[in-house]
Amino acid sequence: MTNTATYFAEVSREEAVRQPRREQRVPSVFRIEVCGFNRLGRFFTERTQTSNVSDGGCELSLGIEVEKNSVLALRVIERRNGCELQSHPALFQVERIVPQTRGWTLGVSKLQSVPVWGIGLTAEKYLAPAY
Repeated sequence: MTNTATYFAEVSREEAVRQPRREQRVPSVFRIEVCGFNRLGRFFTERTQTSNVSDGGCELSLGIEVEKNSVLALRVIERRNGCELQSHPALFQVERIVPQTRGWTLGVSKLQSVPVWGIGLTAEKYLAPAY
């Protein structure tokens, strides 16, 4: 692991201990498109998926390294009858970055009060325990 990756892993662990998650997450996989600027300031677009979501954020994997507190645009990719539907992106802020063997796992929080996932996330039976 590089010095940068080690640093981010340590900072992420410390923040996880200090800052409890504001809301519970639902383990859900959504295909998404992420746009933003990488650590070098270059614009990127990457298609990936979530591993869990809440009304106010999600966890996702990226192959591109971004800065903590940077803003990303996330758009859910939906398909019907073999065609990709138009969906609107929402802005999210990077709260947590954890280096992985290939890429990064991000925890992001939604900056806009717009629906993103298209499902109700408040039903008690769908909520996973907070971690």
